[in-house]
Formats: sequence, structure tokens, C-alpha cells
Amino acid sequence: MTAAALLTTSATGMASAGTSAGTGAGSDHRAVPPQHRSVLPLTQYVNPFIGTSAATTSGYAGNNNPGAKVPFGFTDFGPDMPRTNFNGSGGYLNPPDATTGKINFFSLTHLNGVGCPGQGAVGMMPASTPTAVASSSSGVPTGVPFHTATESATPGYYGVTLDNRVKVDLTATTRTGMARFTYPDAGSGYFSIDTRLNGNSNRSTEAGKLTPDHVSLDVSKDGRVLSGQTVAPAFCTPYGTPWNSPVYFYAEFDRPLVKSTEGAVNSPKDGAALLHYSLPAHDPTLTMRVGISAVSVANAKLNLHTENRSSGFEQTRKAADSAWNTRLNTIQVDRAADASRLTPTERARLVKFYTALYRVFGSPTVYSDVNGDFRSMGAERPYPTGVDTTGGIAPRRTANVADYSYVKPGGGKGGYTTHYSSFSLWDTYRSQAHLLALLAPKESSEMMQSLVVDAEQCGAFPHWVDASDDSTPMAGDNALPVLAGAYAFGAKDFDVTSAARLVKQSVFDPTSACNGNKSMTASEQYLRDGYYPSPEWSSSNIERYNSDRAAAAFLAAVPDSVRRDPKVAVTQSDLATLYDRAGWWRHIFDAANGTIATRAAPTTPGMPGALMPGTFHESTEPNYFWSFGYAWTDLIKAIGGKDQAVARLDRLFSIDSSLSTVPTAAQLNGGQDAETFYMGNEMGFNAPWAYNWAGAPASTQYIVQKLMDITFNAGRDGLPGNDDMGALSSWNVFAALGMYPTVASAPGLALSTPQFPAATVWLKNKPLRITTDGDASARPFIAGLTVGRTSHQSSWLPLCEVKGGGAMSFTLAARPTGWATAESLTPPSGPDADYTRSTAAGRPVDLPGRPGGR
Repeated sequence: MTAAALLTTSATGMASAGTSAGTGAGSDHRAVPPQHRSVLPLTQYVNPFIGTSAATTSGYAGNNNPGAKVPFGFTDFGPDMPRTNFNGSGGYLNPPDATTGKINFFSLTHLNGVGCPGQGAVGMMPASTPTAVASSSSGVPTGVPFHTATESATPGYYGVTLDNRVKVDLTATTRTGMARFTYPDAGSGYFSIDTRLNGNSNRSTEAGKLTPDHVSLDVSKDGRVLSGQTVAPAFCTPYGTPWNSPVYFYAEFDRPLVKSTEGAVNSPKDGAALLHYSLPAHDPTLTMRVGISAVSVANAKLNLHTENRSSGFEQTRKAADSAWNTRLNTIQVDRAADASRLTPTERARLVKFYTALYRVFGSPTVYSDVNGDFRSMGAERPYPTGVDTTGGIAPRRTANVADYSYVKPGGGKGGYTTHYSSFSLWDTYRSQAHLLALLAPKESSEMMQSLVVDAEQCGAFPHWVDASDDSTPMAGDNALPVLAGAYAFGAKDFDVTSAARLVKQSVFDPTSACNGNKSMTASEQYLRDGYYPSPEWSSSNIERYNSDRAAAAFLAAVPDSVRRDPKVAVTQSDLATLYDRAGWWRHIFDAANGTIATRAAPTTPGMPGALMPGTFHESTEPNYFWSFGYAWTDLIKAIGGKDQAVARLDRLFSIDSSLSTVPTAAQLNGGQDAETFYMGNEMGFNAPWAYNWAGAPASTQYIVQKLMDITFNAGRDGLPGNDDMGALSSWNVFAALGMYPTVASAPGLALSTPQFPAATVWLKNKPLRITTDGDASARPFIAGLTVGRTSHQSSWLPLCEVKGGGAMSFTLAARPTGWATAESLTPPSGPDADYTRSTAAGRPVDLPGRPGGR
């Protein structure tokens, strides 16, 4: 059945007659023909509140917002709450067992799961008495309490009854929001808006800094139309980008204003207004539709009138739910077909899984308007040296997607229809980029084209994208592994030739920079010495080596005609150089104690400086040790062999060789200073699968399940750390399917045990059926695997074996087995290894002793 055919089935329909919901371990899941499945009702398993509280172990919140949005939506209409630090950067933060809370305002844009604040544009609040959303003099939010028992959220909807007696219902389309405010009586219809509010306003030390001269608000005479411009703050102030960005809005209300004699009421001033609407006694509701744009008020109006000119609230909400259900049905878990048959544990696992998949489809976000316009990333010189906290916005050109046509490698004309933003590249290159390429290749291709266009505008690939700005909160040139991973996993419909030219520029041109942010920091030093010396982080070197490997992989994967194009001109020598540079991790490896270290700068030309203890951003050496998966075979040899590798991994995960030890949540999510595992941040994402290269795949199978069961839950504190635009959630989805892209730029997956007895993954409308002969909770170990009709002995799965769909059938066991343990079955490893093979391939990296390589 094609995806189009799937959509013709009722979105609330159950599995077709003759299919098995398959909740028991003894069900014959392999007999379920995927071609006869209908759309499953999957939004019921999404809890948008997961990740809105801080994990007690790591101390970090998921920083997700429960607001209303559609897949990849520009609009994310939800609450903004007070915060004291970076927890709550997504706008929402409340303890998991809280019965009350406070909302400062509601806004139309949020960055979900990030570790730094941003967005939070168009702040508003309804009230039953004449109460402004923020102080007229200071701009500091007033805040309104609420009881959590009155809150609810589902995909495309958020609702709450505030203690001021106003019920708030929110829903959204891609570029618009819709609100329904229900007041206690006809005379209490107050609504306040303040364009000075944004994502920085929630923190007491940042609140109220935006000045009225940088915002605007126009209110029509009857109050039915509000429009203007607000300021989305520079992401991650003061550590990220120095640029603020505009958000324009155009809102229409279904009621007029009352003729007020209440002084400041209905008298807009300094970008703020407290308005009093006339409500009928039989229906004391006020409905607002609002469009947003990064370009102009006119475009915000066009977005509104194109996407939601007249739909009713429930109609819009139902359309949002349907859009989400379509996306969630790209992975159909059999037992989700019949909620009535689920045990509490089975339901909780489905909630964790589908909420994670929901977050994966939440970003990147649409940035262009319905007419194709978007704000360019090309900034004017001189570049600012700091953030204008009063809200000043630098002028930018308006671009349009139609301006960026290109020639495809085969000679046809290419283009794109939607420009995207919100790229958390350091976080998402580990797994989210790959999952989107598999499940949404069209959108993923347009996301890659958006990065190419951003680079054309600002001079080089950006590092971390919010709105129309490049930010550098983390080390590395991480667009390269995102691009390589997405391309390897099926997103190929973009300007590959320009991408290849820009990738080559990033890794070979020392002047390459996006709006002054260099692609390769201290490039001359790095290329000369083979490492960044102390006091630079050891982790900065690791990210650089990963970027070099990704560049080589992408340039090697594109068609020969692209490499030969005069604008690209990539030679085999260039590829060899990059593969060689990917092996420079040896320069920061301390063979004496088997750890990743750092080095002092050379004191003698051509000779490396002295080794020093490693330094690592947001984590520790035991977690970072396994963060470059392409080097694991050589890395294992460097520490003395597989026994030593297993012992090191056992210490990291706090288990032993018996695989009977159950680690605690604190041991598996110890936070950024822990010497044990830290599930809540990305640098350790690969590590559970490293056992496959160490000859102990049963340990991977064991610890992946423990991580999923212990560090994730279905409550508000259900994420072990920042979700980072779906990065943590994509780890969960891949792990539940029994696979993970440990080598971010390679077309293959490390294997573990699927956590559901049966599921169908739709790959470009072709079903990949994943089944087991039992439930992993009772039988967590792999005894055998067939891919198609062929026995598959290795714990590495080349993507080419399943990218066209097919079947993976696992036989499970209650105790560890010898599956995939033979030396000859070690997964491929090495910078230039052949990852399209199931067994070991490639060569060890043989670097000369002198730093700088060949």
C-alpha cells in the first residue's frame, strides 16, 4: 500500500481485518502482511508534556514545550513560564509532581528541547480583569498562576484554565496560530499583548530589556485586527549568535472592542496594549487567528489568509491531529492498533516511542512564507561583536526559494519549495538527520537545500541555525556530518554540486566562514600540527575529526560527475587527505593510560607538544571516548584489545560480564561531570553499540534496553536531558527499532534488539517489516536474524540491504548468545572502510609519528 493509499483510510481506523494486534510474546507477528494494514490511531500515544520537567539524575530538563504545532511548523503556540537558568529554555518548566504553576505569557514560536533560550515571539495573555501581560514601565511579565489538573495537550493542541478564570485553547497550522479564549462572563473579555516579550523575558535577569523603539503594534479601531513586529532574541545569549531577528504578525479577532472608559484600556502604547472585547452573554468566547512571518506584516497576513482564513477551531485542531497521525504512521507498531488490549507497561512503552517520534518530526522548522519569501542569512558588515539586548535588528535582504534553482547531477532542473530553519546541527548529526532522511526524504532533501542556500548567502555552511542566523554554541563544523548522514540515508534531491563545492571549501579553505564564523577555527594551526592544542577542548578535536570524516564520506558518495565538475574539482588525493585527517585522533590519544587527552602546542616545529589530561565540553572522557564510531576497531586495538574495551564499557555503564546487574538511573545518567554514562547529552549516544565492535554484542542488547527502561519514562521528567530539536528522541526511536547510525556519515546501522515484537517502517512508501519471535522485555538477546530470506550474522546492517523495504526477522533468547561474536563478523571500521559490507573491512590508519600527517 502506498503512503497515498494509507491516507485514504480513516485516521482513527484500527488494523484491517485479519491482522494481529500482537501484544503477546507468542503471537505470530510475521504472518501480518504489511500491504493490508490501515492507518493506526497513533496520536493517542503522544504525551507532549514528556520532557517539560528536569530529570532528577542529570539535573537537566528536556526543555520541550507542550504547545500546539504541526509537523515542522514555524508556529509553535504555547505557554512561556518563569525560569532561573537554562532549564526551561523551551518556554515550559514545572516539577514533575507539581499541582500548580505560573505562565508569564503565551507566544507563537518556540525552540523545542534546546539548552539555550530563544524565540518566544508575540507574547500575549487573556484575563478576566483589566490586567496587562507585562508591566507597562518595565516590560517584565506579570505572570498568571494555573493548576496542572486543568492542563491538557495532544498533537496540535494545548489547553489550560488559568487561575484568572479564563480557559485557553490553542491550535496551529504551519505558519499560523489559533486561540479560543473562554471567559467567565460577557463583561470579562480582556486580552493583553506586549511585543517587547520574548524567550529571554522568562528569566528575571533578562526580563524587560527590550525597548519599545525596536517593536511595533497597530490595533484597528474596532480591535478586530492586530499587527506588528516583535523581536526573537539572539539565540543562546550571550554564547551563540549576536543577531536578534524579527517576527511579524497579523491577527484577526471575531469580536469588536467595547467602548472603554477604563483609562489605559484599548489605548496601545510602546508596542503593548490591554484590550477589552465585547462578548455575547450566551457565548463569552474570543477567537483569534494569527499569521506570522520573518519578512513582513503583509506576508504574515498572506500566510493567515492562505492557511486559515475561516476554519473553525475544532476543524483546525482536527486537521493538525490528522497531519500528526499521518507522520506517526511512518512507523506502525502492531500492538498500537488496539489500545484496549495493552497492559500498562505496553502502553507506557508506546507513549515513550510515539512521543519521541512526534518530537523528531518537530524540527527543523519551516521558515519561508507561502509565497516562498524568507529572510536571508547574508549579514552586512561590520558584524556585531555582541548582542543588542534592547532588541535592535540588523537589516537583511528578502530571499525567495524561486531564486535558487540548480542543475541536478543527471542534467535535470532542480529547485525547492520550502526554506527551513532551526538546525541544531551538533546535536542532530548523531541520529535525527538520518531518521528524517529515512522517513521524510522529501522534506529532508529540502532541509539540506536550505543549508546549501544558507551557505550561499552567508559564505559557508552555518554551524547552528535559529531564524536567519548562524550560531556557534558548540564546537565543530557540524553541517558536514548532517549533510553526509542525510545523503547516505536517502535525502538526495538537493543541489548536490553546490553542496560538494561548499563541503570542499569548508575543509580546505582556511578563509571559509559564515558571517564571520569560521568553518574551521584556527585552521592553519590544525592543519600544520594535526590537533588543536590546550587550552582548546579535547572534544573540539573530536568534532573536527568527525567533520573531516563526514566531508570525505559525502564527497566520495556523490556522483563522479559532481566531483569532476570544475566548480567542485575533488580529486582522489583530496579524499585520501580527508580520510587521513579523520585518523588524527591518534594525536590526542595517550597510549600510556589509554585515554583521550589534549596536547600542548609544539615547541619544536614538526614535533607534537606534551600530552596533558583531556578537557571536555559538557561531559567527561569516558563518555567522549566512544564518540567517533568510524575509528572503533583501531581505538580498541590502541587500548589493548577487545577484553579491555569490554571492561571499559562495563565501567561506563555500571554493569558486569554476567549481564545481570541492573544499573541505577544515576549511574546511567550521571550528568556532565559523571565518569559513568550520561544519557542526557549527545556525546555518549554511540557508546552502547561499541560492544558490537568489541565482540560482545549481547552487552549492547542488554544495555540499550536498560537505558530505554531506566532513563526514559512517560512522565513530565521522562527525558534524561535536553531533547535538542529531537536529537534525544531520535536516539529513542532508533534504539526501539533495534538499530543505530553509529558512524554518522556512513550508510549503515549497528544492530541491537527491537523492543517491539512487530513493527513496519515505511521507507519511501516501501514497508520494512521488523519482527521478533518474542517480547524483548523477557527475551532481550538476539539468537539469530534473517534479512529477507538470508541469514544475517553480523551486528552491522548495511543500509542497502533494507532501503527498498523488506523484512528483518529476529529470533530472541532469554540469555546471552554467541550471535555476531566471531572475529570475522566485527562490523566495518576505519575512516575509509566499506560500510556497505556486513563484516570487517577497511584498513587501520597508519599515521607517521609527526603531527600533521602526510
